[in-house]
Amino acid sequence: MPRNRVCVYTASDTWTKDPKLYAIELVIRGAGAGGSWPAGNGNGHGGGGGAVVRSPKRRIPAAELPETVPVVVGLGGAGGNGTNRAGGDGGGSAFGDILETEGGKGATTASRGKGGQSMLPGGDGSQAGSAGGNALNVRYSTLAGGGGGAGGGNVTGGKSALVPGGTSNPAFWQTLQSGGGGASGAAGGFPSGGGGGGQAPNIPAGKGANGCVTVIEYLYDEDE
Repeated sequence: MPRNRVCVYTASDTWTKDPKLYAIELVIRGAGAGGSWPAGNGNGHGGGGGAVVRSPKRRIPAAELPETVPVVVGLGGAGGNGTNRAGGDGGGSAFGDILETEGGKGATTASRGKGGQSMLPGGDGSQAGSAGGNALNVRYSTLAGGGGGAGGGNVTGGKSALVPGGTSNPAFWQTLQSGGGGASGAAGGFPSGGGGGGQAPNIPAGKGANGCVTVIEYLYDEDE
């Protein structure tokens, strides 16, 4: 009987092909971006959520894969503060050159961050005082990009499909759900949520959440 194994990478590494492998599926999420600190007094803007891509409906046959593949996991963008006001971009994630996706874009002192673009885009960050942008899913799926970060001003982060803003490690996050965007001044939810904007003079902006790479391996049974 065939069996499957789920390998989740939360840091960059190298994937090695199992001798009993006959196919894989991939779910790849970019990192969320950081929110910004305002140019003067007031509120900053939210960072964009990381995008998601998954392999096409057909599985990728083992014969089409090299023996090893570099796995890149994007790091969340830093939140802005009184010294470095702009939020950092979220890093992209990739499974070699086979499949990759974007991280979110960091907020600046003048504008909100944008969600990473891919099959399932991340939610946009929001302007100061507004709730974070939601990341939408496709029909019959709970998987979506990370939610966008809220603007500064005590407002909530954006949803990732059914996942509320600010939520990290939602149920079945390994394959089926991503993190919500951070509330004002809060970090984005893992994986892929954008960070919330800061508020001068004493609330720095939130950082974006890291991305992740999930490899679902389909293997021949041990005794075959």
